[in-house]
Amino acid sequence: MSSPPYVTAPDYVSAADLGSVTVIVNYRTGNAETLIGPAARWWAELAATGDPDTPTALDAASARTLLSQLHAAGLIVPTWRIRPWPAPVAGPPWVPSWGTQELVAGYAEPPRVPLGATVRAGLALVVVLGVLAVGRKRVRMARLIRLLMWAARCTTRSATAEYARQVVHAVRRAGRLVPGRVACLEESAVVMLVLAASSRRVIWCHGVAADPIRLHAWVETVDRQPVAEPPSTLRCAVLRVIPARAQGGESNQRTR
Repeated sequence: MSSPPYVTAPDYVSAADLGSVTVIVNYRTGNAETLIGPAARWWAELAATGDPDTPTALDAASARTLLSQLHAAGLIVPTWRIRPWPAPVAGPPWVPSWGTQELVAGYAEPPRVPLGATVRAGLALVVVLGVLAVGRKRVRMARLIRLLMWAARCTTRSATAEYARQVVHAVRRAGRLVPGRVACLEESAVVMLVLAASSRRVIWCHGVAADPIRLHAWVETVDRQPVAEPPSTLRCAVLRVIPARAQGGESNQRTR
């Protein structure tokens, strides 16, 4: 039996065009792949048609090799019918700064918060770390996404910027007590859980920025104000948003 002639990108795959660099994120595994130059243009051409025979940015041999690698990474799957997918999100272009743009390498000591807030943050942190650790590693990101979507459905009112900021500080203080990795992905998920416990809503965002290319997760208020984030967060192209923006706003893929 012949193989399906077309390909498509699954719903759990999102991509950002950062100029000469395209970053593709698998939201089942959390892994990301980077395409540059002709390979990046080839991905955009393929997304428009879903037909591997139509892109012209790469020679035939290189296209076959890249197609095989993307299959293996779970970023594209075969299909019997033409199923184009969205073009990469247009993000801030990758322009080498030669060190002129500074990034925050860590967070300063968070302001003090009530002990009860830190305890609640610690309990939610245990849940998030458990979800990431228990089960198959290759679908750990998918488990976290499902947890965040469940938390979003538990909310009935928007969190104020000040209240959300206090929760972020509590989460960061709790994270300092954990010997393992607690970075932006874990922190942002814990903030969502803590706020959902009191039916308050924020927006979980995940995206990518250039110079250097890096993935980042954070939370925003419903009016799109990043909570307790450095200015460099505004340079991220947003790939995934939970919950989706209200109708008339932005969807799960947007840029700043």
